[in-house]
Amino acid sequence: MNKFFLLTVLAFFTITNLSAQGLENDNMVLFMKANVLFDSGRYDEAVRMYNRILSQDEEHTQALFMRSKAKYELSAFKGTKNDILLFIEKVGINKQVIQLMAQTELKLSNFTAAGHYVETAIELDPYDDSMHLLSGEIALATDMRNEACERFASAAQLGSDRAVRRMNEYCLGYKAKTVPDNDIPKDETQTTYDEDGEQQEEPEDDGIVTLDEIVREAERSNNSTEMEEEADTEITQELEIDSKLSISVSGGLGNRTVTKKPSIFMLSDQDGIVVIALCINRDGNVTEASFDREMSTIYRSSLTSLALRKAKEFVFNASSRSEQCGTMTYHIKS
Repeated sequence: MNKFFLLTVLAFFTITNLSAQGLENDNMVLFMKANVLFDSGRYDEAVRMYNRILSQDEEHTQALFMRSKAKYELSAFKGTKNDILLFIEKVGINKQVIQLMAQTELKLSNFTAAGHYVETAIELDPYDDSMHLLSGEIALATDMRNEACERFASAAQLGSDRAVRRMNEYCLGYKAKTVPDNDIPKDETQTTYDEDGEQQEEPEDDGIVTLDEIVREAERSNNSTEMEEEADTEITQELEIDSKLSISVSGGLGNRTVTKKPSIFMLSDQDGIVVIALCINRDGNVTEASFDREMSTIYRSSLTSLALRKAKEFVFNASSRSEQCGTMTYHIKS
């Protein structure tokens, strides 16, 4: 009797262990599939797969964090925040979490909270241009223009093309404070002479680009491209996909002609538009794309996710401009 009982217990634990291993392996495969969906821009499908994983294992924190990122891409910002807070409760906080929370709080117009998160992110990594740029966006949203320009300048110095564009848009009238001459150490000066032979003291070039120089460069750049950009915003490209779908490209992309478009098939039971904000580089490839909820009239995740994914597959003609941004509007008929 005791021997039979022992064998039964051993069999039970063996089956339980194998079942747990099978579930773990299954979730591993699902997680990899979900990440492939995420990377290809199929965010709504990725969310459903992350949901499936979490329904089987609530402690799968990697799936939880990736679900929060997918929700952010779908503009489901409240859901994003809830997932991040749950992740922090289970795991703690790290740089990626802080960055995503800062972006989410900004989208939710929680500017004070967004500011706290972004400052923490900058302390962790002072050379992350995206966080300096985000700090500038927060300052701009709260009407702190001077601070916004300083932040954009910092991001521009770290290599952000978007920051340079923002300075062109908002900081041309802004002048940075310059360092008084008496603050320059004597050992950092060199002797020069003017046209009359008079000796002058000038600070030695230390290779540091000042905010004032960045603003002046932005002004020069703006003067040469302002008329061209104004003309571009008036140009709208119309692309006829089929009888149920047409696409217009406008709002800054101007004459960057579409040279390659993906195959697109959309079915909807309502008429409306889905608007995607996007930026392209000098090679004509899409570098950034996001769903614009305010301008859109259709919000179904299956359509918005498809529109977002397909927008990233468009290619435009090459240009000398490092970056241009505009909108791609999907006009959908039922």
